[in-house]
Amino acid sequence: MHVLDAASNTIDQYPGGAESLAPRVGLSAGILRNKVNPHCQTNHLTLAEADRIMTVTGDLQILQALAANHQCAIVPVGGSQEPDAVMTLLLRLGVAEGEFTRTLHDALADGLITGNEMTAIGNASLAEQAALIGLVARLRKASTTQAAP
Repeated sequence: MHVLDAASNTIDQYPGGAESLAPRVGLSAGILRNKVNPHCQTNHLTLAEADRIMTVTGDLQILQALAANHQCAIVPVGGSQEPDAVMTLLLRLGVAEGEFTRTLHDALADGLITGNEMTAIGNASLAEQAALIGLVARLRKASTTQAAP
């Protein structure tokens, strides 16, 4: 998907559309619509504006379109600040690894990987990566917050 199509979808799908979203991102509704219109030559969406739009809407279509255009994937990484978070994240990683392995095993069972099976393998792989990234991020945060001797 083209990044401006993703931006336009984000604005259109926001409750109240451009009229409701524009003031929340510091623009007028008309200017916001122009910025996501690929035929408009005078107004262009900046990275800072796209970031504000994603922050306000919680919709990551713009980021996902950019990533897809560069053969990358966006993986949300959650993290907890609770003391037992490391154990929880480690267990989440184990579950994700198991799901990936099960999905791959099931797909290979008949010697042929279908398109749907490949999609499931890709999704399970992303979930495993997200779990690992979340664990490493939590460990990194814990290591930087400890006082040096």
